[in-house]
Amino acid sequence: MLAELRARANETGRPMNATIEEVLQRGLSAEAPQHKPPKVRTFHIGVKPAYLGMSMNQIYDQLEAESTMKAADA
Repeated sequence: MLAELRARANETGRPMNATIEEVLQRGLSAEAPQHKPPKVRTFHIGVKPAYLGMSMNQIYDQLEAESTMKAADA
């Protein structure tokens, strides 16, 4: 990138800092491309109603606690 900036500065006969400033101004004033949000397919996995609204970490902790309790009862 630096080589391209030097080449452009040499071609135009302008100082390097003026060339960098011009390139930055053009880039900053350019309109950012608009991206559509990706479509994500979701699937019903049959989560217990007690787990609805919980984060994955909370669900993992709950499942681990349940398996520990089952092991202790056995």
